[in-house]
Amino acid sequence: MKVSVVIPTLNEQEYLPKCIESLRAQTVSCEIVVADSKSSDGTLEIAEKLADVVVREGKKNIAFNRQIGLEASSCDIVVSTDADCIFPNDWLERILGRFEDPRVVAVSGPTIPIPGESNSFDNFCYFTGNIGLWILHKLGVVWFRGSNSGYRKSAVLDAGGYDVRMHAREDSDLSQRVSRFGVTVFDWDVKVMTSMRRRKNLGWRKALRYYIDTPISLVSGKQYYEKV
Repeated sequence: MKVSVVIPTLNEQEYLPKCIESLRAQTVSCEIVVADSKSSDGTLEIAEKLADVVVREGKKNIAFNRQIGLEASSCDIVVSTDADCIFPNDWLERILGRFEDPRVVAVSGPTIPIPGESNSFDNFCYFTGNIGLWILHKLGVVWFRGSNSGYRKSAVLDAGGYDVRMHAREDSDLSQRVSRFGVTVFDWDVKVMTSMRRRKNLGWRKALRYYIDTPISLVSGKQYYEKV
């Protein structure tokens, strides 16, 4: 079973090398696909050197870039992540292990802060957020983060792919639609580590509102067709 990893990028020269280095250190090999949003820094040069496939057609819309990365991938299993993430060495091996069950169409797990980058507020938000995702999944509401989600490509295509109009929550929207085509798995051992740049950019008040609003929007069915 082969796996592609799709990374959407926009000016990610600071983070992308470590992300790809972490993917190359996996216990199973993978195809690395970078879908770029017209970066103006050195991202494209890094991607051309380190990735297997580079797609340059991107817009400044993460759903569109995840979709073109998916379409450019060549493997039956496609994993989504972000450029500011790093991974335990067995991350992909654990994901692929779940797909040995032919009923499984999607796999996810917790996203946690990179050690040394977080404060107590960050740790609280991610801990409670992961618990919330697990509870929602138990209740049949499938919200998989774009930083840590693997799909059977055929199921994503059957579900219509990413809604490329969306500027946010494209990950939860896709996972909910894909869940109609088979079994989904939330595995606590399938974990990803992410930087704290979003919280630092937003500030703690906006970050807290984002963490609260996201599960509410998922349950209510609110879509984000404008930038948030």
